[in-house]
Amino acid sequence: MTALPPTTEVAHLLIDDSTSTPLNAYCTLILPAEKAALSEDDKANLIHARIAGYLLLYPPSQEAHRILLLEIVSCERANSNEQHEAVFELGAMYLRHLICLFRMSRGQTSTPSSHPSQPAFHRTMEDCRQDVQRIPRNHSSAKASALVRDNYRCMVTGLPDFEAMSLNLTPPAPDGDFAVTKCSHIFPDALGNVEIGRSTAKDHEVATVWAILKRFGYEDICAELGSATEGANLHRLENILTLDTKIHYLFDTLKIWFEAVEDQPNCYNIKLAPRMARPFFIPKRVQFVSHHPGLPLPSPRYLEVHAACCRVAHMSGAAEYLDLIYRHMEELQVLENNGGSADVLSFALHRCLAVPEPG
Repeated sequence: MTALPPTTEVAHLLIDDSTSTPLNAYCTLILPAEKAALSEDDKANLIHARIAGYLLLYPPSQEAHRILLLEIVSCERANSNEQHEAVFELGAMYLRHLICLFRMSRGQTSTPSSHPSQPAFHRTMEDCRQDVQRIPRNHSSAKASALVRDNYRCMVTGLPDFEAMSLNLTPPAPDGDFAVTKCSHIFPDALGNVEIGRSTAKDHEVATVWAILKRFGYEDICAELGSATEGANLHRLENILTLDTKIHYLFDTLKIWFEAVEDQPNCYNIKLAPRMARPFFIPKRVQFVSHHPGLPLPSPRYLEVHAACCRVAHMSGAAEYLDLIYRHMEELQVLENNGGSADVLSFALHRCLAVPEPG
């Protein structure tokens, strides 16, 4: 967890030619809320204040910066305690509905599995090659199409997929190494679980995510992924990465992300969580290439949102907080009598609204 920087260090990020309002908001609303949480030794609200602060400092888009500023300014109250609470609630909202969007628990990331059968897998591959214009409509067709696009290899390591190699769809690596790949969604396919006319807690959660993305200027993403419709298509190839199981796990737990290299289309620096040593199989930079005409690569816009959330999660301390909570959710059998598990229970109740992503 990193303390919010003093104004002298970030003034250049918050002042433009038209107004100093962002700097004023940071000084008078964000920093006092952080200080209040520190004085109360309130770790959760400390993280919430820092999420609001770091999102303002490092927003995913210019429109996101504008919206965040308006929301932070709206937290101003005559009573300082009420003002701090408003900032905490704002940060908590973005933790739950934006950062957590990209954080899957170990339980939700299913264990590696082979395809239902080699003949079925082979037929799906053939279908994808014959009709490359068809947008995948389910998990299995998305995985097959992505493998065709990615030359049956992990997009990061370049190692051949074991099943595809077994079917002679791709040659083995010179050293015989291979990958057990996963179909990794950038935006989780749980966002597609909406039924027209239904109004459940799950529908509200999904609608809130889409609303945030639209307010942040990502109407194009919402339109492409079919937000708030029964036909929402999270399986389109722009939302899919073919990743080795280990890298899939790191991607789904905010431990790696892809930052675009300027003026080099589809080239990314692979960033790691702070204090995480770089594994030998993860290069510093990767160039994505489509090996089949008509099969699009992962969208830089989608990866941009994921990367911004990863950065803020680590700077604010939210990533470690979520790791701890998910670990407790998995291990905790009985609530502690002293209420020490209140955070875990509250978070677990919230996350039970999410629908697990298939493997």
